[in-house]
Amino acid sequence: MNKSFKDQFSSWTNSISNDADVDWTGQLRILNEITDLITPRLSLREIIAVIYQNVNKLMDAYQFCVGIYDEKEGLIHYSGMIEEGKPLPDFSIDATDDGRLASWCIRHEQDIFMNDLDREYSKYLLIKPQPLAGIQPKAALYIPIKLNDKIVGLVVVRTIHKNVYQPHHLYVLKTVGNFVVRALELARISAAPFVQGKGRTKEWRWNSMEELPARSKKTLQLLTEREKEVLFLLVTGLPNKVIAEKLFVSNGTVKTHTLHIYQKMDVGNRSSAILKAVELGWVV
Repeated sequence: MNKSFKDQFSSWTNSISNDADVDWTGQLRILNEITDLITPRLSLREIIAVIYQNVNKLMDAYQFCVGIYDEKEGLIHYSGMIEEGKPLPDFSIDATDDGRLASWCIRHEQDIFMNDLDREYSKYLLIKPQPLAGIQPKAALYIPIKLNDKIVGLVVVRTIHKNVYQPHHLYVLKTVGNFVVRALELARISAAPFVQGKGRTKEWRWNSMEELPARSKKTLQLLTEREKEVLFLLVTGLPNKVIAEKLFVSNGTVKTHTLHIYQKMDVGNRSSAILKAVELGWVV
């Protein structure tokens, strides 16, 4: 059985709370800023550019990139990689390539943590890999990212300096990776269905309760009828002000409803709530 979010968060906090040298208030503030900046309206290239500036406040991200794993093609696609503030050409690699660290990360679904790549690469590969773009790194972090327990890509940070990474940097990148993949998935879900032929647009509707699996139905039953109304209007893309006008309530009341929705759905923001409502099959 998968751990709940609360269990995972408790495990995470317990494992890192002993690191007294980390300014967690500052780290979490910057992560929160990153969350606010990443929206479904941004392309992957734009998302990477936004993250790059902020991640460098948290760790040495001389080079930063996000690889998207295409399972059907068996390829990892890199778009918008940034090195020392400058973009690098896009490229793809074979996810089955035994000579690439990214491929190892995807295949084994495990993190790669190296503070001295020259000595530590042998934990993962037989031969030291040569970069396909940019610098020859001295240290690197590779973090697989998942959606619905399925590997969909990875986040990579590399630098020309040795011994600059700490274990908590892995958790920072995992969080950033989750922000990225959820924003991209929400953009895909929101955009693709809206064009259904000439002049036709997607009209969302609630799914029948009888068609929902037991777990999905149980979660939906936690919401009040008013909260369901607010959630549905969130799914259609309306801002709080318009939702308030439609329901003849104040903006503050809508905000209160959305906070209750987030708590009951175990999510942290609007994008995650919309994505989860779609994932659970509540709206179609």
